[in-house]
Amino acid sequence: MRTRLTAALLGIVGVSATLVVARLARRSRPSRAVSVVPRHDAAALPRIGPGAAATGASVRRAGARMSTERHVREPHPTGVFAAIGRFDYRFRRVIPVVGLGVLIGVNVWATAAGGSLIQGGWVIAGSQEQQAAALLADRFGQQATTMLVLFRDPAGNAASATFQSEVKASLAQVAADRSVARVVTYADARSPQLLSRDGRQTMAVVTLDKQVEAAVEDSARLAAEVKRPPGVEVTVTGVPQVYHEFNQKIEHDLVQAELISLPIALVILLAVFGTLVGASLPLLVAAFSMGTAFAVIRLLAGITDMSVFVNNLASMIGLALAIDYSLFLVSRFREELRHHRVEIALERSMGSVGKAVAVSGIAVAIGLSSLTVFEADALRSMGIAGIVTVVSTLLFGLTVLPSLLAMLGTRVNRLRIPLPGPMRLIESDPDGADRRQAHGVWAWIAAKVMRRPLLVARPILLLLLAAGSPFLSLQLSTGQNLSDLPPTPARIGFDRIVSDFPGGESDPVSVAVTWPGQDLSGSLPPARQDALAGYVAELKRIPGVTDVQSALLAPPGISSQYAQLLATPAAQRPAQARAPLASYLHDWLAGDTTKLTVFSRLLPDSDAGRAMVADIRSVAPPAGAQVLTGGLPSRSADFMASFRSSVPVAVLIVVLATAGVLLLTFGSVVLPVKAVLMSLISISASFGALVFIFQQGHFSGALGFEPSGAIAAWLPVIMFAILFGLSMDYEVLLLSRIRERYLATADNTRAVAEGIGITGGIITGAALIMVAVFGAFGLSSITFIKALGFTMALAVLIDATFVRGLLVPAFMRVMGRVNWWAPSWIQRAISRVGLYEGPAGVAAPVGGAGPAHEAGGPVTS
Repeated sequence: MRTRLTAALLGIVGVSATLVVARLARRSRPSRAVSVVPRHDAAALPRIGPGAAATGASVRRAGARMSTERHVREPHPTGVFAAIGRFDYRFRRVIPVVGLGVLIGVNVWATAAGGSLIQGGWVIAGSQEQQAAALLADRFGQQATTMLVLFRDPAGNAASATFQSEVKASLAQVAADRSVARVVTYADARSPQLLSRDGRQTMAVVTLDKQVEAAVEDSARLAAEVKRPPGVEVTVTGVPQVYHEFNQKIEHDLVQAELISLPIALVILLAVFGTLVGASLPLLVAAFSMGTAFAVIRLLAGITDMSVFVNNLASMIGLALAIDYSLFLVSRFREELRHHRVEIALERSMGSVGKAVAVSGIAVAIGLSSLTVFEADALRSMGIAGIVTVVSTLLFGLTVLPSLLAMLGTRVNRLRIPLPGPMRLIESDPDGADRRQAHGVWAWIAAKVMRRPLLVARPILLLLLAAGSPFLSLQLSTGQNLSDLPPTPARIGFDRIVSDFPGGESDPVSVAVTWPGQDLSGSLPPARQDALAGYVAELKRIPGVTDVQSALLAPPGISSQYAQLLATPAAQRPAQARAPLASYLHDWLAGDTTKLTVFSRLLPDSDAGRAMVADIRSVAPPAGAQVLTGGLPSRSADFMASFRSSVPVAVLIVVLATAGVLLLTFGSVVLPVKAVLMSLISISASFGALVFIFQQGHFSGALGFEPSGAIAAWLPVIMFAILFGLSMDYEVLLLSRIRERYLATADNTRAVAEGIGITGGIITGAALIMVAVFGAFGLSSITFIKALGFTMALAVLIDATFVRGLLVPAFMRVMGRVNWWAPSWIQRAISRVGLYEGPAGVAAPVGGAGPAHEAGGPVTS
């Protein structure tokens, strides 16, 4: 229902916004052939010479010409992205309509043909645990899912016949449901595991005829059918019910995060632009891109398994990127409008910021693509969903947004909001146009840093490395601890089973012992009993194992001569023992397989639990038999083994691919290395905070979560994939401006200060928006989503302040001319690729070959 309402709302917003933009555009149709340039604006004059600043004499001569000729023709900028801007301008009235059609069409398609997101996806295909689960399901029918219903007797005697009859009556409608295979109560089985230790509670097991993922909706429906006897506390739990309530929490937290982050983002955008029209465009692009991304994700869910977490990830990334990229482009367009007509302003904006946005998007997509190297479907689906979100953001950000800007023209500065000076992130003229100069607080800070770069960089590096030091004590889990889930009624019910019922101390290890090709016929010959007894004895010696149950354990009432009865084929047993023994052995012997259950008080999702599984697997199997281990402890062990083998590959992909993109973009071998190092430093600090807060539990009371003593293994991986790409967001924007100033001034130090000064307000605004978006997810009631949002907000804050504001200018001052260096063969390759977007009429310089007369070499001390 929420997805349909979201699609309808996005459609209404898109239609309304497009009509408003079209209305404004009719009143402002810019000339296609000429440029109207104010006589007094010397900054609007074309540069004289390739990459050099205009001299004073040339400026005066050009100004004299323009004073007598107000309307002049301007050359078009060159390059791929400038050409995209030209295309967007030419079809400015068509592209928004097409984009709106794509948004609505994909959502309609997804509503009709989309699939559902899954809760699992953490099982490793082909792992021993999966093989054991498949074997046990085939032999013992354990594919079924159970819903557990807890009843608390106010009189304190849950085993009484009177109370058990009330339990039966409350479950009568459930037992008659077609999706229920059977209902077992304490009155039926007299199993001690169905009665709490204090005798006040009893548990009924409702077996559903579906696997867990398919049983979620049935569990929610059946929970409503359970009758509540007067005065009796009834709690419905079980894995499918926990999943159902967990999904509801995810939906609630997603809406909450959007409702919190969007108004904050609007306020920040107003502080950046000072006009309502300019501030609304990034939010409009976010609606287009996220609406399309969510629809595509639903379509993919109908084809492959997509984790229930992908919507949160897509919302987090989509909001941040769409608003940030739009902020960059709208801001640059407003700046170019002060000097050029609409068409040229758009082309120049696309040639500079458009390229930076594309490169940043590619970097983020590369980071997220690293998640696809993991074998767990949940991680793969998060990577796919993230890539879909980035592609959708780039698609609308480089087509629909430029087209809307072309239609609006100077009216992008309409509806100015009067803001006090301290609230303005960028100074504006009265008409709302940007008045960013190469000075201000960020330029001043950069200049101060570059006077003593090493003096500033050393303590900052030490501080960030110290902040990251708690990461050295990282403890990993699969993220399936109950404490990671919000305290829903079903989860609280699970807690009661673990604490109050026998056998609920921990998830057991299921061991399947198979004699291939031999039908046991529901019996075990003496030789196999002896072999199995020896194997069980070895298992009991393993540290952490508290008990091992198997077919060797005699059932109640048949203790005498049980071994002899077990060795006798079922058809030859005494009639009085045949039925009860067959019922008992049904759970232990089937075909060529016997099952063992290994109990432990160790947490299944812990290093100790995984070590116990390794010890179990190292025990030699009974003679002639094969052994497979399953259960949650085995699943955790297999997941962590697969995860650890994939992490180096994922990290290598992110680092090398991102560095390669930056190399092709800026033609320098130094800047990519610097970018990688800066990103690793800022990410390490946030990883330290992740462990310090969410593993060690500092500030857990203030932040409202229960620490589990471990971090979900996939959390640092997802953070690394996203943050490494997002750090390139600011890096590309900043380096693009620094490069522009470097080509114009031939002075590395001055270019760095001016580039940081010009982009400082924009990067600050973008960082604040990301902090707002990620911080809103930090309010989630789900611990790992809270951890993801909170630590990513912290990482962005560190990156935009300590790294971009202090370490980057210090590094670039120390390196001097070397910043722009590359071997000649790389320069030639970059020249052929042609990624550099030169200004109109200026030849694009090659790779690291900067102006020969640059002042200031490397700092050596």
